[in-house]
Amino acid sequence: MQLVIDANIIIAMLIKPGKPIEILFKEELEIFAPELLLKELTHNEEIIIRKSALKAEEIEEFLKIIKERINFIPEEDFINYREEAENICPDPKDIPYFALALQIKCPIWSNERKLKEQTKIIIYTTHELIKIFE
Repeated sequence: MQLVIDANIIIAMLIKPGKPIEILFKEELEIFAPELLLKELTHNEEIIIRKSALKAEEIEEFLKIIKERINFIPEEDFINYREEAENICPDPKDIPYFALALQIKCPIWSNERKLKEQTKIIIYTTHELIKIFE
């Protein structure tokens, strides 16, 4: 199964590790993300450190692992889908995730309920994926 992963999932893994990490490493999954996700993690690093029990070095180590597990795609590779994504995405900050999902033709893994307000792209929450892989 192919999935585009939203930054909120990775941030949640860093703040409160658990089942989502197990899902991330399921062999059946091929996971993609726009390169923007890495910028979002850097932008939120102080919040992650403050809310988690992790040190900056531990976060860096986790990010190295993430970079090996997730296929990061530059925006120019899916820019042709941006306009369509703008038309269906309920949250402007998630347009790159929608554009990438449109290009790959796959669901998005996100816990943002607002994203389910559209019907073009399937949105799986962590809870839904846990049920799928049980």
